[in-house]
Amino acid sequence: MYFTRIQLRGLTSINLPIVGALPSDPYILKAADGLGPPPVDVAVSQTSIAGGVYRGSKPQSREIVLLIGLNPAFSGGQTVADLRSSLYGMLTPGHRPEMHVDIMQDAAIIATTTGYVAKLEIVPFSKDPQVQLTIACPQPYLQGPTELTIDPGDPSAPEMTNIGTAPSGFQMDITLTATLSFWDLRDASGKYMRVIYPFVPGDFLSFDTRPGSRAVYLYRASVFTNMLPYLDPLSIWYQLHAGLNVFDTSSAFFTWGDVSYRPLYWGI
Repeated sequence: MYFTRIQLRGLTSINLPIVGALPSDPYILKAADGLGPPPVDVAVSQTSIAGGVYRGSKPQSREIVLLIGLNPAFSGGQTVADLRSSLYGMLTPGHRPEMHVDIMQDAAIIATTTGYVAKLEIVPFSKDPQVQLTIACPQPYLQGPTELTIDPGDPSAPEMTNIGTAPSGFQMDITLTATLSFWDLRDASGKYMRVIYPFVPGDFLSFDTRPGSRAVYLYRASVFTNMLPYLDPLSIWYQLHAGLNVFDTSSAFFTWGDVSYRPLYWGI
């Protein structure tokens, strides 16, 4: 991921140029940690015989640590304390306590995450004044700036490409065009996400597989119905892995509505 600066947005906005930094820049990024992949907790259960069994893995929350040099414009009356005061605004950002860390390419945000300032260490009597800012992020991944739309193509063999590097949930709308007793989306491994219900032509189904927002709804005759009670117990909540994702469907008697996802990244 190529980027030219980091932007911090809280009560105030702080720019940390990486490419094209000027001697007059008030803040100088000296070091950055926590922009790569966060640690991953791997669960392995030991067996009674030699070896163990893999039980899954889960990435830890991200922690970003920035070492920032302070370069006040003394000729204009600015002081080191003035620059530190702007950073203190990150500790109490107003009505919303979170702070945004934007990875920028010139004027465009290419990835972002939200966090909370956990520590701000100052060195007030150093010859080269600087601060170290520690930001605790609830989410392990960096996010793309916006939702992206997908055209899955053939209803019988839809394909969805994730340009991110981390698994991402997605939102998908379809309108059924035939009477069906169930509808599912399947992958090559045989896993599926299946809704069992007496569907009729014109039924509108909306899926959301994003962690924390998972839902399936049916819209029929101006009425929304929660479809979670009708989800097959063996259904999985699909995440789009990086690159091409190829699926199959139980019936091609439907038309696509909106299909979108937000790309996620392990790191820069």
